[in-house]
Amino acid sequence: MNKTSINKMIPGILLILVISLMAKLLGGFFPSIGGVLFALLIGIIIRNSVELNEKYNIGISTVVKKWLKVAIVLLGATLSFNSILDIGAQSILVIILVVSGGIAVTLLVGKLMKIDKMLALLIGVGTSICGATAISVFKGVVQAKEAIVAYAISTIFFFNILATFLYPVLGQWLQLSIIQMGIWAGTSIHDTSSVVAVGYLLGDEVGEVATTVKLVRTLFILPLVLAISFIMVRRNDNTQSLKGAFPVFILGFLFMSGLYSTGLITEAVSRYVGSIAKFLIIMVMAGVGLQVRWKNIRSLGLKPFVVGFIASVFVGVTSLLFVLYLL
Repeated sequence: MNKTSINKMIPGILLILVISLMAKLLGGFFPSIGGVLFALLIGIIIRNSVELNEKYNIGISTVVKKWLKVAIVLLGATLSFNSILDIGAQSILVIILVVSGGIAVTLLVGKLMKIDKMLALLIGVGTSICGATAISVFKGVVQAKEAIVAYAISTIFFFNILATFLYPVLGQWLQLSIIQMGIWAGTSIHDTSSVVAVGYLLGDEVGEVATTVKLVRTLFILPLVLAISFIMVRRNDNTQSLKGAFPVFILGFLFMSGLYSTGLITEAVSRYVGSIAKFLIIMVMAGVGLQVRWKNIRSLGLKPFVVGFIASVFVGVTSLLFVLYLL
C-alpha cells in the first residue's frame, strides 16, 4: 500500500475515530445502550443529515471491510480451542438448519412473489450465511448483474441494522442464557459485524460465543459455492470464486486461539488484546452507520423487502426455537 492510498483513507478513518470515541464515552454513561449502538446511531444520523464529501468514503470502506477481520483475529486471543470446539458442537445443527432452510424458504417465497431468481438466491445466501460478504462471493459464481447485487445487499443491510437494535432487547426480555443468546445471535443475525457487536454489547462471554458460532456459519460459504457451481454446470473456471469463498481471517482467529490455549498469550495480554478488538468493533459499527442511506433503502420496492423480511423471520425464529427447547 503506497503513501497516496494511505492518505486517501485518513479523512474517513479520522471521522470514524471521532464518532467511536464519542460513542464509547456515551456508552459509559448509558451501559444499557452501549458504545456499539451509539456508534451505529451517530453514523446513521451523520450520513443522513449531512452531505459527506466523497473523500471520506475510502477510509469508511476500509474500516468496515478490513478492520472487522483484524478485530476477529484479535478476539481469537480471548478464546481457547476447547471453548471453540464446545461452542461449535452445540451450534452446528442449528447452523445447518438455518443455512439450508433459509435459502430454500427464500427461493420459494421469491418464486411465489415472482421476483428475479438470482435476486432471491442472493437474498437467501445473504440472510442465511453472512450478509454482504456471502452475496459478494456468490455474485461471481452466478454472474449476477451489479444492479441485482446492489438490490440484494440493500435488502439484507436493512434487516441487519434492524436486528442490531432488536436482538439485545429481545434477548434480555426472553432472559436467554449466555450460550443461548450467543448461539441465537451467531446463527441468525446476517452480517458478522452486527453479530460481534450485539454479542459484546451483552457481555464478553456472549460475544465470544456469538463470534465463534458466526465463524463456523461463515465456513458454509465454501460448500455452497461448490454446490451451486456444480448445479449450474458452468463452463468457465471457478478458481477465483473458490479462493474468494474461503474466509482466510478465520485462520488468523484460530492461530491466536492456539497461542492463548498454549499459554503463549497470557491472561493479561489476552485482556489487553480483547480491549483493542472491542474498540475496533465500535469503529466498524460507526463505519456501518456511515454507509446507511435511507433513500436507497426506500427505493427498493415492496417485493424484495417482503422476501427479505420472511427470510429473516424464518432464520431468527428457527434459531430461537432451537436454543429455547434444545439447549
